[in-house]
Amino acid sequence: MSIQDDLPPAVFLDPWLTAEGDGLKSLSETIAERVERKIYTNLTHSARRDAIARRRLVVENVMANMAVMMLSPHAENRNLLAVATAKTKPTRYDRPDYPQSLLSGVLTALQDLGLVIRHPYIYRERSTTVEPTLALMDAILQHGVKLVDIARAEGAETIWLNARTGEIRFKDRTPIKCRMDYDDTAETNGLRAEILRINAHLNESGFRFDGERQSPISLRRLFLLRSEDDAQTFNLSGRLFGGWWQQLKSDRRHLITIGGEPIADLDFRGAFCQLAYVRLTGKLFPGDPYAIEGLEEHRNGCKLAMLSLLSRRGDLKRLSPELKEELPEGWTAKRLVDAFSRHHPALRDAMGKDMGVELMATESQIMVKFLLKLETQEIGAMPLHDGVQCAVSNKGRVAEAMQEVSERLLGVALPVAEKPVVRPEGSQKVAA
Repeated sequence: MSIQDDLPPAVFLDPWLTAEGDGLKSLSETIAERVERKIYTNLTHSARRDAIARRRLVVENVMANMAVMMLSPHAENRNLLAVATAKTKPTRYDRPDYPQSLLSGVLTALQDLGLVIRHPYIYRERSTTVEPTLALMDAILQHGVKLVDIARAEGAETIWLNARTGEIRFKDRTPIKCRMDYDDTAETNGLRAEILRINAHLNESGFRFDGERQSPISLRRLFLLRSEDDAQTFNLSGRLFGGWWQQLKSDRRHLITIGGEPIADLDFRGAFCQLAYVRLTGKLFPGDPYAIEGLEEHRNGCKLAMLSLLSRRGDLKRLSPELKEELPEGWTAKRLVDAFSRHHPALRDAMGKDMGVELMATESQIMVKFLLKLETQEIGAMPLHDGVQCAVSNKGRVAEAMQEVSERLLGVALPVAEKPVVRPEGSQKVAA
């Protein structure tokens, strides 16, 4: 095993990030000048001027991404930026004015200047990644760069369509997906309009972490095809991604405020399992769906197991390392399947049938309609997959909206519960 095999997960480069504040602009200009001295070429004056402008755009974007990775609370202990440097045909996901062909050369210059370290692409394991050196991290701090300095260019695609390739990653055995281009229809235009409305509202909702505004919010919906050969559809998965709060560790959420208020954490209790019951029986499960005998103290393990049982194709024959870590010592795949089958006989025939992405689609539809309802009520809330974080003063109205929307779409209201916001011992409650 090489040292690089132990590298932590990377943050993917976002080509739409730009510099807006003085600190980031100053940093980008300083480094761009150093890159130009490194790359200087014998071009005509006009051609060289155009090349300089294009490289400066790349440098500015890389610096904005490095700043997000270094300063954002959700990227804590993650200092690798994954980049795609291969020349590929442009798609709807690419930024039209982004000079992708110059990215590799700029990264090489940054490495030669001692500002980044490059780690090469490994087939079916990892993209090309770069990490900032101490010199670059010091430069970000010395220029006083803040997350408020970062903006976004307009036009980023918010409706993504991925497809399963049938291949798996060597390292962790997870399925490999590819991004699919698609033609717009009335449906995709409508889906996109919804997310643009939600993003505009969330960016005006006064979200802060430890008193600071974070990088601009750009949620996107990720839909899925079971195969690259499937017809273009948008009825699988569709979950929302891209919110900085979604990857934030639970013990740091107490530092979030909305409009100056501390947050309440609300979720649809047992949502994934309850959606399966509504789909298969037309009714909710009467009780706690995760009160599995022998796993009473392992609720996270129960949730992960339910997700695995309903999302896989075929029988569960062995526990994944992630699932095994969440279960008590001595539990096997057979014991897990037997325990869930006893507690949920109505779901037994649905296990191993790849129903999970269909349930996620229903879950995401509820979440989008719910967020649109909150927008009309001028309430800002941070969506998670099966719940939201909202200002404490709004939690009653938000809980009512959650039940109203779920009942309208399902015919039955999903139960809503408030989860405690974890506060480390000795921490002070955020003042409203």
